[in-house]
Amino acid sequence: MSTVIDVSGKLGEYMLKGWVLTDKICSNCSKVPLMRSPSGPTVYFCANCDAVPPTAAASSSRSGLDGSRLTPPTHAYSVLLDEKSSVSSASSMTPSRTSTPPTEVSQAPSSPTFAPPVDMGEVMRRRQQSDTASAEIGRRMLKGWAMLADECPNSECYGIPLVRPPKPGGEKDPRKECVICGAVYVDEDGAFGSHLVPLQPSPPPNVGAERSTLLPPPPLAPAPQPIPAPRLEMPPSTSTVQLDKGKSTQRQATLAPLASVPSALGSYSAVQESIRSLEFALHALSERVKLLSSSAVLEPTLIAQTADAMAKVAQALVQVRRLE
Repeated sequence: MSTVIDVSGKLGEYMLKGWVLTDKICSNCSKVPLMRSPSGPTVYFCANCDAVPPTAAASSSRSGLDGSRLTPPTHAYSVLLDEKSSVSSASSMTPSRTSTPPTEVSQAPSSPTFAPPVDMGEVMRRRQQSDTASAEIGRRMLKGWAMLADECPNSECYGIPLVRPPKPGGEKDPRKECVICGAVYVDEDGAFGSHLVPLQPSPPPNVGAERSTLLPPPPLAPAPQPIPAPRLEMPPSTSTVQLDKGKSTQRQATLAPLASVPSALGSYSAVQESIRSLEFALHALSERVKLLSSSAVLEPTLIAQTADAMAKVAQALVQVRRLE
């Protein structure tokens, strides 16, 4: 008798040689399944009881099969087996016909291709409006304003949320303002629920509506008073009038003093007035730059535009002063 390790090793060895491990238990030891020969006469072999595979006659008693199944096949049975093998080989050589035709793969995309909108200018305008509204809403939220879920009902404002100004005491201000068109709305209860109604007429659309309200207007300068031009008194001129009838009488005609101002004096006053206007404009632009620089959120674009305007005004002032 072999040990369990020997039996396992022998089973693996013969399985590598092509022997088949069956579900029949050896009748001698009653614990090891029998192995069947890979070809030729059917031989059963027990890895525990047999050292080597026995002959076909010896393995019949151990497999428990009847003698009719172990006897060599008759001539008719051999012919039938040959016919079956030839038919099976022929069928294996012939390609089988598929039951359904192959599915054609469509090359067309499942969804239509994206076509860009025709009016690209409108798209760019809406995008710029959205960027401007985002910047303005962020600036107001830093000052205590609250962004609401309501959108501006104005047809020129595309999805712009309304904002609510802060109110001392923690109460909610009923006003709702749009940062693009500057319109102010309030909630009004009706038969179909509450809806927004304008509190005051909308001013003309202006991108920097709130920006203009935050900046104080420049101080009004007194209207320039015209410089009185000196009036030159001319001595009265006399003319002698010869009468038709030969009479030699003289008559003095006094001409009125000149009322027109010389052109040189008029141009001088215009130059002085232009200089004062340019200086006033330069002062107003300087105050605007100070206000923009001291705000909580700096706006480089507005500061650059104001500085450019100051440079142009200063250049014009230099050129006008050369005319003095």
